[in-house]
Amino acid sequence: MDESPLWTAGFRHFLGPRLMPLAVRDGPPPPPADVDRFAFCFVSAGSARVSIGGASQLVAAPAALLLDETLRPAFDAARGLRCDSVVFHPGVVNDAFEPAALRAGTYVGTAMQDADVLDPFVCTSPLRRCMALSPAMAAQTASTLAQMRALLASQDDPRWPCRTRAAWIGLLFGLRASWEASDPAPLLPADARIARALQWVHDHYAETFTVDALARITGCNRTTLNDGFRAHTGHSVRAYVVTLRMRAASQLLRDTLIPVGDVMARVGYDNPSHFSRTFRTVTGMSPGAYRQRECWMN
Repeated sequence: MDESPLWTAGFRHFLGPRLMPLAVRDGPPPPPADVDRFAFCFVSAGSARVSIGGASQLVAAPAALLLDETLRPAFDAARGLRCDSVVFHPGVVNDAFEPAALRAGTYVGTAMQDADVLDPFVCTSPLRRCMALSPAMAAQTASTLAQMRALLASQDDPRWPCRTRAAWIGLLFGLRASWEASDPAPLLPADARIARALQWVHDHYAETFTVDALARITGCNRTTLNDGFRAHTGHSVRAYVVTLRMRAASQLLRDTLIPVGDVMARVGYDNPSHFSRTFRTVTGMSPGAYRQRECWMN
């Protein structure tokens, strides 16, 4: 079987070393090659600073990187990073597609509708290459990639190319909707100490720590740290931690059915009254009311 990172070889039912211009692989996508491949990178654990096309951003799991045929991520300061990638020619979605024509927007009719799911991959904004995933979207992504791996590895069904393509297109539709609704990922600050602190906070926001302890970890004093956070995020360190906690709590209440008490614990609270009061201050609703109104699984 051809182990190329750019193709999947057919070894059962359909034979050919370059049967399908799509491959699922462990780790980051391979460097750009002399054949056009878009790339999708699913960050399922950990965090890192990632540079894409000269833009340096923080990526923290769960997240996705959406890349055209010319761009690949360079990871730095990775902490527990785990990722999987899909490289694919856009013709997998529609055999008429080529990267240049997708950028030009020359397709019409149903082809234009198909092309919509690839907008994130040809977007020109460097800040839209990286997107955070909700728990539901992360679970869908992990499940779909596992399904695709199994289909490509076994090929025990004559329809494995069609089934793989259908699974991938289904995931692309979900990613496209999430990308449309997501906020642009912020650039990392130029001050390496503040960038390091920002990454540490994203990794440990559910833990108890003091601003003084964070200042020692990142090599700057408390005032410099808080001033740097305010300049970059608009919040003090403590206020930014609360923002991350409430964002995570909102996603868990909206996208899962785990008990509110477990949500509280996962985002770093051990006092129900404190958690409920903080959540109400940020969202205007109690955690229970928010779930009742926003949870699509009810």
